[in-house]
Amino acid sequence: MSQCPVIDIAQKETWARRATTASIVIAATLILIKAVGWFLTDSVSLLSSMIDSMLDVGTSVINFMAVRSAWRPADYDHRFGHGKAEPLAGLFQSAFMIGAAILVLAEAASRITEPMPISFAVEGLWIMGVSLIMTIGLVLLQRKAVRISGSAAVEADSLHYSSDILSNLAVMIALFGGMSGLAWADPAIGGLVAIFLLYSAVKVGRTSVKVLMDAELPESDSQRIIELTMKNPDVIGIHRLRTRSSGVHRFAEIELIMDGGMLMRESHTICHQVMDSIRAEYPDLDITIHPEPPEDIHLDEFSGYTEDPEFWHTGRAKRAGQHDIPVNNSGGEVAAMGR
Repeated sequence: MSQCPVIDIAQKETWARRATTASIVIAATLILIKAVGWFLTDSVSLLSSMIDSMLDVGTSVINFMAVRSAWRPADYDHRFGHGKAEPLAGLFQSAFMIGAAILVLAEAASRITEPMPISFAVEGLWIMGVSLIMTIGLVLLQRKAVRISGSAAVEADSLHYSSDILSNLAVMIALFGGMSGLAWADPAIGGLVAIFLLYSAVKVGRTSVKVLMDAELPESDSQRIIELTMKNPDVIGIHRLRTRSSGVHRFAEIELIMDGGMLMRESHTICHQVMDSIRAEYPDLDITIHPEPPEDIHLDEFSGYTEDPEFWHTGRAKRAGQHDIPVNNSGGEVAAMGR
């Protein structure tokens, strides 16, 4: 069961901005020290790490702007808020990372055929050691920010910097190999870093596309929403449940099956009771509920859930050539009949 901790929206925004600001400052610092290291060593693996940091600055700036946009409240032109600014930034970040990986792979391929010795390898090791410590500190900060804020942009950035930890270690191994006379180690490890960068880019891109395409929330969340909804004795069933996320914002649309003879005020009260029940566990979920009488539901349109075994067999729902419609199992477990 997935539950959201009750955290103040301002606190979530503060941590998201804190993480994006830190990533910009650290990435800019890493560019400077890695540029010095590359100038001294002429290492292709260190070059790949420096290019990665250069892209980090650009994507971190995009993420910073995306986070500021995503946390802006809904306005007249954006009634559902600005949450999709974050996955859009993640998509740009993915494209940048793919471009960098291809560039480094090309350079590594040329160096493997014509290996070159590494100069000032010891100084390069010290530079990469400092880079490693700074990157680890940033990742720890970002992970805490993701736990508190749920920011998609910060999570994408954290994934990328986590891969940087491995790439920094790989560059240090390559430099040590160069000191030991293994000239092929530098371009080989540089190529491996680029392949890992490519893998991370695809993963970030897929996550961003899912949000941009309004993918459903996790199945466990949908099942829990059904459970909470069906606890209300006045709810006959759920005609349709649709969920989606938009950056840090999450939405649910529920069509409730209720007695058609109810007064409007009574059905309105029940809808709010269901909302309150769901928001007790999902306080940041934006919920829209629409009540429907069972007699207006065609069986061929039904894609929800009901615990009322009489719903299908007393004529309260119109038949559409279907007679044997399954209802809730005898064990009493909640089971969605698809959405």
